[in-house]
Amino acid sequence: MQVQEVPVITLKELKAAIAQLEKEHQLAEDTKVFLNTGWDSVQEIAPDALKVAKVQAFTVEDPLSGEEFGGHSLLTKAEAMKAQGKIETAIIINNVY
Repeated sequence: MQVQEVPVITLKELKAAIAQLEKEHQLAEDTKVFLNTGWDSVQEIAPDALKVAKVQAFTVEDPLSGEEFGGHSLLTKAEAMKAQGKIETAIIINNVY
């Protein structure tokens, strides 16, 4: 069975996307950044929310469908997630709530 994985944006892609948004929408330096959580409101991202941390890939099986899904966990929580993938350095946006 194939593991379903969500694509992850890279720093290079993020920089290019922001540059494109700035160009297309003439964004000001004080334009705020929010996270769309899929609920009724968007979440504020605090100025100190960006961190660098180690992450490790893991796989989890849906008990109903048997499908396997890939994800990542902070290295500090990787054992609990039974992570076995490659350890990588990543940019993390800490959730304020």
